[in-house]
Amino acid sequence: MITKFKSLSNTQIKRILSLVLIIVLGAGSSAAVFGLSNDFTITDGDSVTKIRTLHNETSAVLRQAGIQVDENKDKVHRTDRDNNQVDIVIKRAFAVDVFFDGEWHSFEVNDGTVADLFALHNIPAGDGFFVSAAMDEPLSAGKKIVVSRFVPVNVFIDGENRAVSVPEGTVDNALKFLQIELSPDDTVSEPLDKVVEDGLNITVNRVEIKEVTERETINFSTAIKKSGALGRGEFKIEVAGSNGEKDVVKRIKYVDGKPTDVEVLSENVLKAPVNQVKIVGTKPIAKSRAGKVSISTEDGTIVDETGNVHRYRKVLTGVCTAYTNSKKDGGPRTSTGKIAKVGMVAVDPRVIPYGTELYVPGYGRCVAADTGGALRSGRVLLDLFMNSESECRSWGRRTKNIYVL
Repeated sequence: MITKFKSLSNTQIKRILSLVLIIVLGAGSSAAVFGLSNDFTITDGDSVTKIRTLHNETSAVLRQAGIQVDENKDKVHRTDRDNNQVDIVIKRAFAVDVFFDGEWHSFEVNDGTVADLFALHNIPAGDGFFVSAAMDEPLSAGKKIVVSRFVPVNVFIDGENRAVSVPEGTVDNALKFLQIELSPDDTVSEPLDKVVEDGLNITVNRVEIKEVTERETINFSTAIKKSGALGRGEFKIEVAGSNGEKDVVKRIKYVDGKPTDVEVLSENVLKAPVNQVKIVGTKPIAKSRAGKVSISTEDGTIVDETGNVHRYRKVLTGVCTAYTNSKKDGGPRTSTGKIAKVGMVAVDPRVIPYGTELYVPGYGRCVAADTGGALRSGRVLLDLFMNSESECRSWGRRTKNIYVL
């Protein structure tokens, strides 16, 4: 090796020494530069930039990283850590809109919560106010917050009357605030766009539409034939009637669980009814049958002792007593102003109105024209006028079917 080195020319030796010197000096400079540089981590919203630089001033680092900030609006937070590590966080300015005192207000912020914003700008909140955002909710760009006063209203829904307070606004907003969901068929007593006011009554009716199929009876009808072969009050059934059946499809509207409207959509007859044919006698009653009363529950007729036919529409059952006139000069007048006589009876007009025509077996046809204490107390249904006390004693107290003509 020594021999080879000595064989080199002076020029070659100088070049080698120069090269070695350059390498040594370069390595030392690199070490010095590395020791003076910092590693920066820059967080700008969702963007993170890492950079190593000899610059130490924040503004110079941001310029080198190509990041621009507005010194009047944006906030820059710097944290220097060990080992030449530096964190820079940029909080950009953004607008938040708040509605209060009847108008919108816009505020520029960099961070914080709703509570921080309200405290900084003295925005009203607390008891009696509704805030559309939680007070600990972080602020974000474009956020809109509504502050409104509470208004007392009454809401009747699902059979319950609720006295509640809702934020200022429309009926629709009030129902949403109360978490009352409406179906397309539900009805509300007030327009949804009406502004709520103190003491407003809001009724929500739950409406449900159902289609059902119901099995129904088809009642048979009765055809009347007259026959002179049968006496008055007599009849016979020529064709027995029978009811039919049908399926009926209905659309039923229920309001709060109660049916309020029924629409028949279709009918399907399963069995047709068979109409009854009834033969009614028209032949006058023979004298030998006089004195006998015939009452038919089929067609609502009464044939009295003289053969006269009376039609009745209702039957009442109760106690019948008798009274008479003790005077000989025409007697007292009834409650309706008429002179009491046979054929007039006393009633409770709340049960049997004055003027109602009646038929009482054993007494005959009569009219409601008088009243009395026993009638109004309910102990007696009818008090029949008779000509003498002996007739009254003979009648006594009887329970009778009373036919309303």
